[in-house]
Amino acid sequence: MGLTREKLQPAASPLYGFDNRPVRVEGMISLPVVLGEFPRQATHSIQFIVVKSESAYNAIFGRPLQSIFGIIASIPHFRLKFLTPSRTGVVRGDQQEAQSCYLRQAQPRPSITLSIEDFDL
Repeated sequence: MGLTREKLQPAASPLYGFDNRPVRVEGMISLPVVLGEFPRQATHSIQFIVVKSESAYNAIFGRPLQSIFGIIASIPHFRLKFLTPSRTGVVRGDQQEAQSCYLRQAQPRPSITLSIEDFDL
């Protein structure tokens, strides 16, 4: 996407992760989001909070984005329906791909243990 750290705007909002721990916010950026395919597509500029964190998700579409696009989600069908200027648009998910991404992210990572002798005091 050709984004650089200089394009981030300061963000003062506290953010908490899924485990209710504070997450350091790197900044905010406004990006165009396109849902659907022509002619059933909609585009809006959305403000994203950028964090440096291990996650199975690239982005989380919260209630504000859902409201802006007029999204109706059908979780069992892996579908999002939204309003477009011409007709209702649809985004289809892939359950096997979603599960594969989640399992790759959920794999345990080796931890690093340092003894006290490794530190200069």
